[in-house]
Amino acid sequence: MTPLPLQLALMALGVLGLWGGTVLTINGAVRVSERYSLSPGFVGLALLAIGTDLPELVVALGGSLQQLQGVEASGVVVGTAFGSAIAQGTLVLGVAGLFGYLPIAPRMVRRDGVVLLLSIALAATLAAGGRVGRPEGVVMVCAYLIYFVSLWQSERGTEPPAQSPPADGMRPELSIAIGLAVIALAAHTVVTEGVAIAARIGISQTLLGVIFVGMGTSLPELALSIRAARQGHASLSVGNVIGSNIFDLLVPVGVAATIHPLTVDPRTVSLDFPFLAIATLVLLVFLVRRRGLQRHEAVTLLALYVGYAGVRVYLG
Repeated sequence: MTPLPLQLALMALGVLGLWGGTVLTINGAVRVSERYSLSPGFVGLALLAIGTDLPELVVALGGSLQQLQGVEASGVVVGTAFGSAIAQGTLVLGVAGLFGYLPIAPRMVRRDGVVLLLSIALAATLAAGGRVGRPEGVVMVCAYLIYFVSLWQSERGTEPPAQSPPADGMRPELSIAIGLAVIALAAHTVVTEGVAIAARIGISQTLLGVIFVGMGTSLPELALSIRAARQGHASLSVGNVIGSNIFDLLVPVGVAATIHPLTVDPRTVSLDFPFLAIATLVLLVFLVRRRGLQRHEAVTLLALYVGYAGVRVYLG
C-alpha cells in the first residue's frame, strides 16, 4: 500500500498541475479571443469561466469513469464542483477584493446574477433526492448550453474591440494543447488519490472535495482575479467568478451524471446548497449597492468562507 505522506504529496502535485495546466490553457485561449476580437464581457463570463473550470470538469469526467469501473467517486465529483463554486464566490473574490475596488456593470449583475441564482435553485432541486441521474444530468447540461448560446447571441450584437498586436512566445494552439494534457493527467491523479485518502483516513469524499479539492481547483480563478485587480482589469475577475459558478453548478455534475448516476451527500443538500445560496445573495447585494465590491465587503466574504469551512470540517 502506498504510504499516506506519498499519497498526500501526489494529490498536492495533482492540484498544482490543475493550476499550471489551466494557466497555459487560459493564456492560449485569451490570445485566440484577441485574434477573433471577442469582447471582455464574453471573455470573462464564457471563455475564461470555462477555461478556469477545466479542472472541475476533468475531475468530474475522471470520477465518472471511475464509477463505470465500479469505484465509488460521487463524493469527489459533487464535492469538487460545488465546493469550487462556494470558494470562488467567497474566498476568491474576498482575497481579490483586498487588492482594491472590484467594479461590475449593473447589467451583468441583473442578467448573470439572476442566472447564477437560478442555477443554484436548479442544481439543488435536482439533487434534493440524494441522487443525480442521467435525465437530471442532461437537464443541467442543456440549461448551461441555453445560457451560453444567449451570451453568444449577445456577443454578436456588440461592437468588437480593437485587436491587440500578437504576443511573442508559445503559439496559442500549442499552449492550449499542452495545458489540456497537463490538466487531464493532474485530474486523474487528484481523483485517484482523493478517493484513496478519503477511505484511508475515514473522512467523506464530499468533505474532501468541498473543502480541499474545491479550494485547490479554485486556484486558477484566484490567480486570475488577483492579476486582474492589480493590472486595472478588476471587472474581469467578478465576471469570471459569476460565469465560473454558473458553469460549476451545471456542467461538471451534469456531464458526470450523464455518464454514470451520482450519489449526493445529505449534508450537501442541507448545508452546502443553503450556504451557497446565502453567500451568493450577499455577494449580489454588495455588487448592486455600489456597482462593485468594496474592501470591507471583501472581508465579509472571507469571514463567511472561514465560518463555513470551520462548520463543514467540524461536522465531518
